[in-house]
Amino acid sequence: MEKKRILIADDEEIVRILLAEALRSYDYEIDLVENGVEAMSHIDKKSYDLIITDYMMPKMDGLELTRRIRSKYPSTPILVVTGTGSVDDLLKSGAMACIMKPFNILELQNMVKIILYMTH
Repeated sequence: MEKKRILIADDEEIVRILLAEALRSYDYEIDLVENGVEAMSHIDKKSYDLIITDYMMPKMDGLELTRRIRSKYPSTPILVVTGTGSVDDLLKSGAMACIMKPFNILELQNMVKIILYMTH
């Protein structure tokens, strides 16, 4: 079985590392980027089974990233991690789910498993 590919976009390095480490035990292939512009560059080059993005990032925030992904790659699921921002706006823009900071690692792991199960 092919590894599921996940892209994590967050401007805080410690958060990127934490998210990646929380998911590594599930044998996913994980790429890390620090903003929405880098995320779109990666997404345009290879397909992902899930995009996990922060809401507040420089250059392109998670809301704009979600809108762009949804318009170019409508079947790619997006999970937004946020401490601020309207969950309704994020879901309306095309995010499949949102997790509020601070979050429990188990909550994140379960949400990722559910999204991947539902979409593949």
